[in-house]
Amino acid sequence: MSVTIRKATESDFEKVYPLFEQLWPNKELDKNALRIVFNRGVNSDTDELLCLDYSNELIGFCAYAIVNNLWLAGYISYMYAMIVNETHRGKGFGTMLIKESIKKSKDKGLKRLELDSGFHREKAHEFYMKLGFEKRAFLFSYQL
Repeated sequence: MSVTIRKATESDFEKVYPLFEQLWPNKELDKNALRIVFNRGVNSDTDELLCLDYSNELIGFCAYAIVNNLWLAGYISYMYAMIVNETHRGKGFGTMLIKESIKKSKDKGLKRLELDSGFHREKAHEFYMKLGFEKRAFLFSYQL
């Protein structure tokens, strides 16, 4: 069984979309709007969208953006999506995606990889802490 982590392409959207449904099960998703944002990320110079294929099946996805950060006086990676298909969780695939993202970020000379995670995602919090992430801040959000 082979595992490949690769850059996403626009044609991956239909296989990634069911992962979005798992990531946000209580949210009504606008598939067309998500496709536009996905394609924008795929074609961006500052975003990296990664797919994890296992035995020729897309089972994992993450996306991060390179962001200018004053507090760190440099650039960081901000991960804005991370999901492994629920049937494949707990098998190390999420760790592979995170480690690849960390490696790519280090190779670009970025100072940190950061992400946010909803309060209710306690298993995800444990996962991130095991990988060396620290709780550093609260995320505040204002609806526009």
